[in-house]
Amino acid sequence: MMERTDRYFRFFLRLLTRHTRLYTEMITTGAMLNGDRDRLLAFDPAEHPLALQVGGSEPGDMAECARIAEGRGFDEVNINVGCPSRRVKAGRFGA
Repeated sequence: MMERTDRYFRFFLRLLTRHTRLYTEMITTGAMLNGDRDRLLAFDPAEHPLALQVGGSEPGDMAECARIAEGRGFDEVNINVGCPSRRVKAGRFGA
């Protein structure tokens, strides 16, 4: 969820249970490739298992983001393909 599951919220959820996979906010490929990666992709090791949720429309950009995620230690890359958000639809990423 965009603007909901930030690293602080995920850390709180991890305190509640160790038995679930956590997901990042959906991060667009544009933000990930051109933005502040250290801020966008920051997480605490206690959050594992942790999936990075990526939204984009260009296969090459999606592949590059997956490589970046792997290098940063995420357990999974979740390609967002079902978000009903108007903001997502207008930006042509995700759904």
